Amino acid sequence: MKERSIRIKMEKDDSLHGKFVQLTHLYYRNTFKILSETGIHPKQIPLLILLDKRDGMSQKEISEELHISAPTVAVSMKRMEKAGIIERRNDEHDQRMVRIYLTAQGKEMIEKSRKCVEENEKMVFSGFSESEMCLMKRFFDQMIKNLGGDDKHHCCM
Repeated sequence: MKERSIRIKMEKDDSLHGKFVQLTHLYYRNTFKILSETGIHPKQIPLLILLDKRDGMSQKEISEELHISAPTVAVSMKRMEKAGIIERRNDEHDQRMVRIYLTAQGKEMIEKSRKCVEENEKMVFSGFSESEMCLMKRFFDQMIKNLGGDDKHHCCM
């Protein structure tokens, strides 16, 4: 009942904020639904992509790169390690340092998640022309800039 009343409120809110909140909610709900088949949580995707680009990072490096607190990274790592997606190994040169590596299963998960996200993206952006997509990207970039974000710190597929 609570979710239904939230949805009704969002549908009635015609403000930009209301539309943005509704879009974000629906996008993540869809992404979660599509990814549920792979066993990946949407919040794990940036971490997977980062490790795909820079395998062998430390937990601290991951936390800094993704702008996520160390405890949050630790919880994700624990879940992903238990699922066989990543493994921890001591650094070859400094045994005190632990490095995070994707397993073969983790690399497969990246490919599956990319396909799922692409599928979701096609659905979300269907009906838009190439010029509208380009304009939308510029709007998104400006909003990111307005909020103090920096493109180079965001992982993309």
